[in-house]
Amino acid sequence: MRPSHRYLAPVLATFLFACSSTATTGADPDAAAVAYREGDAQAPIKMMYFDDLVCEDCRTFSRSAAEPLRMTWVGGKKVQLTVIDLAWHRGSVAGSAAMTCAIEQGHFWEMHELLFERQDKWKRETDIPAALQKYATELKLDTAKFAMCAARKDHQRRLDAADEAARRHGVRGTPAFIINGKSFFGAQDWAWMERVLTAYAAGMPDSAPPPPMGIPTKKVVDSARLRVLEDSVARLSKKSKF
Repeated sequence: MRPSHRYLAPVLATFLFACSSTATTGADPDAAAVAYREGDAQAPIKMMYFDDLVCEDCRTFSRSAAEPLRMTWVGGKKVQLTVIDLAWHRGSVAGSAAMTCAIEQGHFWEMHELLFERQDKWKRETDIPAALQKYATELKLDTAKFAMCAARKDHQRRLDAADEAARRHGVRGTPAFIINGKSFFGAQDWAWMERVLTAYAAGMPDSAPPPPMGIPTKKVVDSARLRVLEDSVARLSKKSKF
């Protein structure tokens, strides 16, 4: 999801295209940044997926991609999937904690998909943690264990590490994908992602299609992070004049 400021779109399009066509040089993120990892460590394709549980474009991607990505590509030992969960919106921290606590009870995907499915509801609740506790009950989790986990302070440390991983890979919005070291940014659908993975599986990564250059919007944005994004765009714009 991206800020809705229309004046950023032309410069952002240039910025995103440059990023998506350049391989990242940073190392894999620290283990502290990883929300969830699934798949064979020897899989030929390593895919990092940066998401945010309050990101509308992530919800759209998840609806179409979660099942085929998990069943065909991860389950088929072609992809090792690493989820880096970011918290850049109101409610994201509580949502990320709920997802992590579901992982401890073996229900990552159930909670992940439930939070996206009901995103419009829980993100507007006055007491978001209480709303998410009800989802734990619905998924038949051990609710006492879930509540203790959700109250822990170490969730913020993971999210801080996730922020650092995002900076290292040049991620400015969600969803974002790093596939065998190459960055793909922006809201995408499963049909596009499947073509990218097919190109990598065939050993022809250069034939992977670039992402469509639509600039998605988001209704809620952290003002501090928006200033960072605007500063980055301003610097890029200034350099382009010389």
